[in-house]
Amino acid sequence: MAGSLSVCIPTYNYGAYIAEAVRSLAKAPAGAVEIVVLDGGSQDNTSEVMRALEREQSNIRYVRQTNPGGIDRDLARSVELATGEYCWLLSADDALAQGAVERLLRHCADGFDVLLANRVWCDLHMRPIVTQSWLTDTPSDMVFDLRERRQIESYLARARSLGALFSFMSTIGFRRSLWLKTEPPDALAGSNYAHVYRLFAMARQSRRLKYVAEPLILCRSGNDSFATEGLASRLAIDLRGYLKLSQTLFPGDAELQRRFRAVLRREHSWRVWMYAREVTRDRARWRDLEQLLLVYGFSRLQLVAIRLIAIVSRWRRQWLRRGAAT
Repeated sequence: MAGSLSVCIPTYNYGAYIAEAVRSLAKAPAGAVEIVVLDGGSQDNTSEVMRALEREQSNIRYVRQTNPGGIDRDLARSVELATGEYCWLLSADDALAQGAVERLLRHCADGFDVLLANRVWCDLHMRPIVTQSWLTDTPSDMVFDLRERRQIESYLARARSLGALFSFMSTIGFRRSLWLKTEPPDALAGSNYAHVYRLFAMARQSRRLKYVAEPLILCRSGNDSFATEGLASRLAIDLRGYLKLSQTLFPGDAELQRRFRAVLRREHSWRVWMYAREVTRDRARWRDLEQLLLVYGFSRLQLVAIRLIAIVSRWRRQWLRRGAAT
């Protein structure tokens, strides 16, 4: 079924959440939206949930693979399976806000090649916590021409979060034909961020990147599938991924690479690094993380300060626990 907008949902073992994601699209105008769900061979009840949803909604295309291909491959394949002129990427544990479908269709009708919307950060039960805006000093919609260096510099200076660099897939839409023409380099295979390269490269090919100030997505927290091996490993995924992205997007341009990587430093505050050091007992893993932080502009003195503050904080927590026990 061909619609003007395809919502692409790659999933693996998200049977507890995916019905909410799909049903958030239930009020789409007839024939305007298709829902493409690519299941990487889930071992939970995802297939049963999707079969029931197919009986409820005729615009669902559910494709189940034998094995997961990883987020980079599965996300790309979900777009290949789509038929819409535009695609919107949606995580299986997120949902569109009320009325967001109609707004997305209007933005697509305006002819923009890449769309980036803000989101509402929610708890695990989808209760709203805070609205997150990706750009500073941009309270209304804005169009950027990233073919111009000054526009790239302005955009990166405004970026307060990795969300501005297309990190959070539920907030991104694009013209499908342009995506299919843009291949990520082999260096990004398995990085979990090949889609970021694709989208930023697409935006640099076109003058029509639209930033949508309105929060259109409800994002579920407390369910990060990349965090299964601990906070240090989760942060290293970002550090390695965005280092490779800066080098492949801006080869030979050290200044733009630095500006691009600076967004990650704004994403993760000092408190994040101190807490990560406090809870990371594997010294080799932390040393690997410190080497990456040096590339991102941290000084060795700053790294020593992080270690010392983390030690003091750990001692304080232990002292408080002992006091509570007595």
